[in-house]
Amino acid sequence: MPLLPGRRRKGRGDDESVDQAAFDEPAENEFEDEADDVQPDEPAGDVATAARRRPLDETEAGEETTFPRLDLGSLRIPVFADMEVRVELNEQQQPVAATLLHQGSAVQLLAFAAPRNAGIWDDVRGEIAESVRGDGGVAEEAEGVFGPELRVRLTAQAQPGQAAEQRLRFVGFDGPRWFVRGVFSGPAATNPQQAAGLEAVLTSVVVVRGEDPMAPRDALPLRLPTDVAGIPQAPGQPAPPSFDPMTRGPEITETR
Repeated sequence: MPLLPGRRRKGRGDDESVDQAAFDEPAENEFEDEADDVQPDEPAGDVATAARRRPLDETEAGEETTFPRLDLGSLRIPVFADMEVRVELNEQQQPVAATLLHQGSAVQLLAFAAPRNAGIWDDVRGEIAESVRGDGGVAEEAEGVFGPELRVRLTAQAQPGQAAEQRLRFVGFDGPRWFVRGVFSGPAATNPQQAAGLEAVLTSVVVVRGEDPMAPRDALPLRLPTDVAGIPQAPGQPAPPSFDPMTRGPEITETR
């Protein structure tokens, strides 16, 4: 499945702080009727008037330093002691995606340029659904906590002669001149309680679009982590921990 198929349309917006307690909820692993568990926001209009929850634009993040963020270039990812951040590389050894992992669940994030006055998630969602169905999978559109999303069932080969069903949940965020696509897998793809912690993190991710002209749907550049931005530190405190890919703690690994 392509990282982001096709080219085109419309948007959403807004942020929410991360609640560390959201990481502590156990969960089951089946699609559930979310009507009683999750109250979606009201429908929003285009990017300029959107009121949806989404990652922050760099201009919206300001000087907020509640928690450290891992600087991956176009994405700055909040980090916590029980969350792993994985940077995924393509065949040319270039970073192409960031994946956050927590308690057996994951959400993969990819960032792209988008038109100035219109979002593209409506079109991208339809293109992903068409691609999934073309591969024999099932794609169902639903209203989730971030607005319209896509819930996918795919059949994958687990071992020779054995097929396993994989469930994924695609979410999209239209921001000012950027678009972020998220893919939930593991228990968070099907259970709202398991997804809550990773969902809270997404609303505090910062997107750095930059001023360079880019065609809509071009991938925003990522880089391997070099530092963590926004760590509050009182005088006399020890220096913050290193986030070198070889260290432990909030883990950072590379996938080739």
